[in-house]
Amino acid sequence: MQHWIDITTTIENGMVHWPGDIPVSVKQTSSIAHGDEANVTSLHFSAHTATHLDAPLHFIANGKDITQIPLEILTGPTKVFHIKDEKQIALNEIKDLTISAGDRVLFRTRNSDKPWSMAPFQQDYVYLATDAALYLKECGVICIGIDYLSIAGEVNGTEVHQLLLGAGICIIEGLDLHKTEPGNYEMVCLPLKIKGSDGAPARVIIRKI
Repeated sequence: MQHWIDITTTIENGMVHWPGDIPVSVKQTSSIAHGDEANVTSLHFSAHTATHLDAPLHFIANGKDITQIPLEILTGPTKVFHIKDEKQIALNEIKDLTISAGDRVLFRTRNSDKPWSMAPFQQDYVYLATDAALYLKECGVICIGIDYLSIAGEVNGTEVHQLLLGAGICIIEGLDLHKTEPGNYEMVCLPLKIKGSDGAPARVIIRKI
């Protein structure tokens, strides 16, 4: 049996966050070393930190929150593709990939060529082009993952999110795919169950099948 590969980005102090979101703070508020009975850590960060899932509520006013996402969509066979285009996940590249209805797809891009989680925010990250997002919707995919903080770019952020989330397609952002080879995998993605939240950090693991 193939071993599980953790493709979750570690949450830590000083890591990159989306511009305008609060900085990440992981702070010990109680310490055995300082005479307290137990070690206790407080967490302070956006729901869209590191590896996370977007809920429809993120871009749709009355959309479902993170607790309403069917876990069946986030668990099962998954395809990992390596994208060659250095600017976008473009239609002319993905239309030649084997993508079918019901697929879960993860895109490994140039974003993963260098460690990004502790680096300054990348203005030129690789993102999903709008026509490519429409194609994936028409193909009938149920889940899309990418290796940076947003599936979309500055120029098409609202459009792509609304297109995908409005179609019930799950979006996983902030994946750590730098060591992941293309191929077929089994995936388990479990976002934190936070009532009323438009997103949540998630632990994502895959293994070859």
